[in-house]
Amino acid sequence: MQSASGDASVFVFRMWRRDLAAVEWEPGPRLLVHIAEDGNAVPEQLSWVTRDGAESSLAFAPDMSNCFGHRRADSAHLIQVRGELEGREVLEDADGVHGFEFTTETLSKGWHPAGRLRFLIDDGEESPLQWAAWRDRSGTAYSVGLWKPGWSGESEEFTVAGMTLKKTGAEFMGYHQPAGHDPVAYRGTLVEPPEASPFEKAREPVAPAEVPAGTPQLPLGAVPLVRTDFSDDEAWAAASSQVTAPRQVFGDDVFIANVEPVDDIRFEGLTAAQLVQLVPPDADWALLVVADKATMESPERHVLVVDIDEENPGQTFRATPPAIQEIENNLSIANMDWEDFADNVDENGIVQPML
Repeated sequence: MQSASGDASVFVFRMWRRDLAAVEWEPGPRLLVHIAEDGNAVPEQLSWVTRDGAESSLAFAPDMSNCFGHRRADSAHLIQVRGELEGREVLEDADGVHGFEFTTETLSKGWHPAGRLRFLIDDGEESPLQWAAWRDRSGTAYSVGLWKPGWSGESEEFTVAGMTLKKTGAEFMGYHQPAGHDPVAYRGTLVEPPEASPFEKAREPVAPAEVPAGTPQLPLGAVPLVRTDFSDDEAWAAASSQVTAPRQVFGDDVFIANVEPVDDIRFEGLTAAQLVQLVPPDADWALLVVADKATMESPERHVLVVDIDEENPGQTFRATPPAIQEIENNLSIANMDWEDFADNVDENGIVQPML
């Protein structure tokens, strides 16, 4: 399979899933998404079906920081899925992850060239992709059905009036509909024929995104509460105040988080995976706390808690500010484990105070 070029941007999401009747979220396979039609595109919605009959559908936050949706396996068992952006990676042959690249055409009084289309949807499952549909931020909708034998499971041969014919030309057929316009037929042909199924690939881990040059290490001292979104100063002030405020529980017992706000524009837009790389070697923290875009937009100002343990660096969960005192106190002295909090989220996937 012709893989997407080295400058292609791949969104990498850490995913969780749960039954509709369940309270707790379970970790799921990582999701990789890349869509580009003569330039990188940012999907707003994405749905896909694999050859085993599994159906998935997701909607993405405007800044791609998170996603939410559902998945139905071939057993018709429906589950909820959610994800948080772990980073943006480069799609290269060396990492063993490959996507589709097509030359495309649209139909208008004949077929006309419509540029290149590259996409990758890797949900960590083994079954090949059969169909995908998405809408980008401009409102343009796409739907593509793959039929090449070995991908879709269909035969190249078909029968008309007793004659056996072979399909030729496009390896996908679908439609393309710019916002406010009529849909048009859309088809694509692989840039190069694949030597193997495009989803027969090595399951190599994706390396964390590189930290922008010149970004400083996080300051030593208390556990940092890192501001990565600078869209709302009032929201930041409220979040940092709530995280650092003492919280009285039973009688005279008071929890105070050993946390120091870090308000530095040089950390703007960094992901959990990138921030972990900025932890000083001699820091004795058990975690990082991050105030990101979701924090600024959430009425309860829930923050991102990031694990910096060497075994699982970069894993995350979200927590309300009043829960941070318990989380920081207990993780810092190893009184509780990461899973004691990560496995006890509410119905919205947020850790609430236990006391």
